[in-house]
Amino acid sequence: MRLSDRVFLTLSGDSGCSLSHRNDCNAYAVECDGEVVLIDAGVGEHTELLLRNLASDGIREEQISTLFLTHGHLDHSGGATWLHDRLGLTVIASRETAAALETGDEEAISLGAAKRAGVYDTAMSLKACPVARKLEGGETWPVGNVTIRVMRTPGHSDDMLSFLLQTPSELLAFTGDTVFHGGRIALQDTYDCRPVDYARSLRALAAAPIDGFFPGHGIWSLTRGAAQIRSSMQHLDRLLLPPNAF
Repeated sequence: MRLSDRVFLTLSGDSGCSLSHRNDCNAYAVECDGEVVLIDAGVGEHTELLLRNLASDGIREEQISTLFLTHGHLDHSGGATWLHDRLGLTVIASRETAAALETGDEEAISLGAAKRAGVYDTAMSLKACPVARKLEGGETWPVGNVTIRVMRTPGHSDDMLSFLLQTPSELLAFTGDTVFHGGRIALQDTYDCRPVDYARSLRALAAAPIDGFFPGHGIWSLTRGAAQIRSSMQHLDRLLLPPNAF
């Protein structure tokens, strides 16, 4: 589903607009002057819908070069193996996400806990996938006419990255599960969800002059995205965390 002149929504579950499997995150594609990059891959059920949805918007498989993962939770990384095998694309993630994904380590991504809580069906699994590039945060490089900047934004999980894409006309932010519309967040009872890190990450994102804001769940903003993220500051400035989005 085309969202703007260069951003497409490829998957979205019941915490979004119910475009695909109920557990899918908002997964996106960005057109970079002919080359297309994917951001997140959904839960790994019926991942072929991602390509079908892009095809309906005129995006061909051979245009897709790279998959960026914001973090390792199954709703974001589960489809990586299918996409890698189908397209031969380059998978890029944080070193922590890469360590879990390359070994299929379900405990590292809290999948066992999520299954026990009833978030996922017990039959769902993390399929191992090679990761070509492991990120530390701070990296910058061009793709077509877009410059991609990597921000390490832990809090929801230790491995969380946000991707800032500078186009010729605007700054686009893909924040995974770090922050959502209205400055809301996703604290949960998992081993690597850390409030102190969360606050620091929100402050770092709030300082960026973001135009388009594309979170991992819920609604997105095509303009004035910085205002959505900065809504978190009214809580942080009182030594509080923003409320949960879900």
